[in-house]
Amino acid sequence: MAKLKLSDIDMGLGSTPKSDPLHDAQTLLNHSLGADSDDYRSIPLGQIQLNPQNDYSGDDTDADIEELARDIERNGLLHNIVVSDKTRESGMYMILSGERRYKAVRWLYEKKKENKYALILCKVLTGLDPLDEMLVLDAANLQTRGGMQNEKRFRKATMRFIENLRKKGGVSERDAVDLAVRYTGISDKLIDKNIAVETNLHPEILALLDRDLIPKNQAVQYAHLPMETQKILAENLTSAYESGSAALRDVNDQLFVATKTIADLTVQLESKEKGMREIDEEISNAQLSLSALNAMAENAEEDGSDAAEELTQQMDVVKKTLLDLENQKKMYANTITSAKAALKKSEDKLTKINAPMKTGTVIGDDIAAMVNKSMKKAESGVQGITSRTSIHRMMKLDTPGRRVMLERLEEMKQALHAATAILEKSLADHEESK
Repeated sequence: MAKLKLSDIDMGLGSTPKSDPLHDAQTLLNHSLGADSDDYRSIPLGQIQLNPQNDYSGDDTDADIEELARDIERNGLLHNIVVSDKTRESGMYMILSGERRYKAVRWLYEKKKENKYALILCKVLTGLDPLDEMLVLDAANLQTRGGMQNEKRFRKATMRFIENLRKKGGVSERDAVDLAVRYTGISDKLIDKNIAVETNLHPEILALLDRDLIPKNQAVQYAHLPMETQKILAENLTSAYESGSAALRDVNDQLFVATKTIADLTVQLESKEKGMREIDEEISNAQLSLSALNAMAENAEEDGSDAAEELTQQMDVVKKTLLDLENQKKMYANTITSAKAALKKSEDKLTKINAPMKTGTVIGDDIAAMVNKSMKKAESGVQGITSRTSIHRMMKLDTPGRRVMLERLEEMKQALHAATAILEKSLADHEESK
């Protein structure tokens, strides 16, 4: 789904009764985000303060700020900074959107000492309460940083935005999710996954996810399991974590396969049970039809009507249908019995998956997170290189250009192999020295 600008959203004002909670929430949110505000002011750098509630800036590095500053120097400030007017309280304006841009302009001013960087044209929102300010902060950052690398920060920011929407407008969780999709461009599927993880996942498994020690898709799958089952998973995963990264990965893979099998079997069982209920309903309807036809046939015989023979033929058709339905019901019953047995077997297997005995070797969160982040960057790099856009650009290169590209990729491949060999040798030497 394409991301929406606040100004592009048709709020539908006047087309929905004001008593509609969703309409009221949209109106309040539109006001909170300042979509209809045209208050722009040139504000001195020294009169702008950072937002203490902004935890998004943790993703920004000095190199990122400098790169953005160079871009602003070349192209100017393409998007205005949004601030909350706090002048009556502190004489300052607090940033709601655009902290990176503010830091980049400040970097330019400190380096260049040019007056054109001493003022920033800002969009000013007035009369906001703390809830309004958080809504603006989250809406802006989730739009621009929807793919932020810090999964925990992104997930919690999404949840906070939805919860604040509910507080602001008094809407249901589903309506709040729909509003979040409209204002941030984040898919409803991703939001639903975040809700499932944040509200249904066992705390110990959530802690492993927050440390970047288990993949998000596996955590989402675990979140849909009963809490008693999750408790077993948590004990195994925690024990495996304390035994080392290889043990954690191995146990997590086993648990993931086992729980996926359970989930698939559960879906199959629910489908068969639904089919059984539908068959029972058809049998009940056929029996009612047969009783009605039988009564009509008896009346026809008493009256000497010619319809008795035709009604008897219709009854034979219904009886055949009933026989077919009973056979289908037997098949469903056998399938359900088999599915329940397979599900029970899989659940028993899940409880028997044990983590290795603790060896006293505890993997550091920083090391595990570093490895996972490196993997994510590598995967992102591969996706970028192999995307349609990149391939299209490479096809436009002349022969020498393609050769250079392939040579660089080959160098990266060799460097990766060399690094792997060094690490493997170091680990082997360490094992021998024990």
